[in-house]
Amino acid sequence: MILNSATLREFLDLLNPHSRKMILGVMLSAIGTGMTLSLLLVYLHDMRGFTNTFGGFLLSFGAAVSLLVGGPVGTLIDHIGPKRVIIVGLIAEAIGTGGWAIVQTHQDAIIVMTIQSIGAAFIWPPMNVMLTRLSEEKDRQKIFGLNFMVLNLGIGVGGVFASLVITEGSLRSFQIMYILDSFTFLLFLFVVLLIRTPKVGKYIPEAHEPKGGSYKDVWANKRIVLLSVSGLVLLIFGYASLQAGLPIYATQYLDLSPKWLGIFYAANTISIVLFQPAVLRRLNRESKYKALIAVGIIWSLSWAVVGISPLLPLVAGALMLCISQIVFAFGEMIWSPTMPALANDLSPEHIRGRTNALIGLQWGVSGVLGPAISGPMLGAGLESAWIFTMLIGALLPLPLFMRLKKLADK
Repeated sequence: MILNSATLREFLDLLNPHSRKMILGVMLSAIGTGMTLSLLLVYLHDMRGFTNTFGGFLLSFGAAVSLLVGGPVGTLIDHIGPKRVIIVGLIAEAIGTGGWAIVQTHQDAIIVMTIQSIGAAFIWPPMNVMLTRLSEEKDRQKIFGLNFMVLNLGIGVGGVFASLVITEGSLRSFQIMYILDSFTFLLFLFVVLLIRTPKVGKYIPEAHEPKGGSYKDVWANKRIVLLSVSGLVLLIFGYASLQAGLPIYATQYLDLSPKWLGIFYAANTISIVLFQPAVLRRLNRESKYKALIAVGIIWSLSWAVVGISPLLPLVAGALMLCISQIVFAFGEMIWSPTMPALANDLSPEHIRGRTNALIGLQWGVSGVLGPAISGPMLGAGLESAWIFTMLIGALLPLPLFMRLKKLADK
């Protein structure tokens, strides 16, 4: 069943007043994210005169910063609670995102990327912990799915707005997008400050529970570790390479206008908003481990569709990229509710912050390796080889997911 008022009401009924605020904050900040999601490499190259090589380095550098910060973030969540941690992250994200509007030198770009990456590392793990604590265990997958749906609704709205405002060759239009994006993080911050419940503070263990934990406890859980590794491989050849490579591929190889980037991501996000409820209903009947296997197959297929685009006339090729993003969206609709729900199912409360930080490191590591693979290959004119590498890479974690399923069945 695609999204309609009755379906939306069904999912909203799963939320309590606190989780409703959290979902609202996510959507508000997502509108800003959608305005700038696909613009950074184009903005740095076309408006600031930086090379694509430097742009790829910058994405990898930002991911490396998030990677370094990720471990301590998990410890902080377990020690002081997720709410305090996410407040720091939202302030840093607001400063970093707005900073792109005034970047002029390579040094400026590195400083801004550092601030923004620290902010990102301080947002996603505590957000997942807050949603987990504010939800009943039986409802977590649906609530993570709803969160992802409204996230993409916001991104889609922002992407359409950006496609209307962004003017090729206009520095001011890009600057407006980054300033508005910064403001939406402050809106999210305001909403988070309104969430007042002990559940988002430091966890107080019950008498029978461990009083504290460490990353040693996380690494001792084989299923959490295997989930982290297999998810990392999939993200390298999924989100990370898509974000790093598709804008360059579309605008410089296919010679499409930057306006098309907003249309691509709008096709992706609109598909998620419309079909996420149907996917969630199907996921309720399937094993989470089988669902992750399906993600790799779907994302590999989406890269195959990208590979067809240069064989067609310009507009037809652009439409084919839109189709590839719709296909990719179905993998996202499975991945985004399943991965955090499964990770939190496998994690005891005393190390929940560390577990979510470890899962969050998938994004940091893949964010380093994805651009490091995509940037040089596209810079060397190896577009076809790049697509083939992504297609095969999305299938690599399937044996690991199968192994994870066997461990769960024992």
